Amino acid sequence: MKNRKLSIISKIYLIIIWILLSQTINNDVIVPSIKSTFISMIELIKDPGFLNIISSTILRTLLGFLISLFLAIILGILSSISKIVHNLMQPILKFLNSVPTIAIIVLALIWLNNEIVPIFVGFLMVFPVLYETVLQSILNIDKNIIQMAYLYRVNKIEIIKNIYIPNIFYNLSTIFNSALGINLKMVIAGEVLAQPKYSIGSKIQLERMYLNTSGVFAWIIIILFISAMFDYMVKALRYLFGINKWK
Repeated sequence: MKNRKLSIISKIYLIIIWILLSQTINNDVIVPSIKSTFISMIELIKDPGFLNIISSTILRTLLGFLISLFLAIILGILSSISKIVHNLMQPILKFLNSVPTIAIIVLALIWLNNEIVPIFVGFLMVFPVLYETVLQSILNIDKNIIQMAYLYRVNKIEIIKNIYIPNIFYNLSTIFNSALGINLKMVIAGEVLAQPKYSIGSKIQLERMYLNTSGVFAWIIIILFISAMFDYMVKALRYLFGINKWK
């Protein structure tokens, strides 16, 4: 409850700062007013292609995330039981963590179709985080628990089912919010440069070209709503599977 109050207070402060800046600068091209941003948002929502734009970006985000999650689980498990796989993954992870995002986007634009670039970029940014989480979830399991399971002659399938898998998914669930948020941002960044037909990134770039800053602000608010939707979706899944209580 306390965290929720602090969150509301911080949002109110941001709105107050926005109002003060827009009134002080008094130039909608630099900092648009709340009124002009709201008008732009209504116009965006009324656009016949609005749902296609939103759904396309969400689909790319979820698709990239699910591919990252699947590969992270498979490779994380393999790395925990095979030093060869573990050693092969280290330079790949170092490369992904070191190379600037813009360089990856540029390479993706050369190699891939414009519709695939945002998914690829989102995948590359989220995969290392998910992979490390899976690997550490396995490596950090208390060895005494495993030894006790073997002592009581619990078979390997039950150990995997009741110890390893719950621990992996519990730790993954704690970073789902941040991972989805990163993925959404990177997908939109990829869309800005790749310019697929239906995408939030393409529309942001169009608003920038016309110096319609209120339109850019409107899209930012819409992105925040999508991010909030992802947060509630993750909380609902955690609650559904009994990982923790709804907070």
